[in-house]
Amino acid sequence: MEHIRQLLTIVGSLIIVVGAVWVAHGTHMVSLPGTDFMPKDSVWTVNGSLVAILGLIVLVGARFLLPRDHEPSA
Repeated sequence: MEHIRQLLTIVGSLIIVVGAVWVAHGTHMVSLPGTDFMPKDSVWTVNGSLVAILGLIVLVGARFLLPRDHEPSA
């Protein structure tokens, strides 16, 4: 179960980063060459916020809802 927790923690963190990048593009805080369709478009700001919230839910779920593996006491 610990491997699943670690995997979901990594996935949740990556989803948060993707959402943050989308928000940055939508608010024109970041502008990469060849990405003319995203800057200053409020749709990407909203979508990025929703994706980041989804990543936060995955991260919190992985850390607090999945049971931890306990080693048997000797």
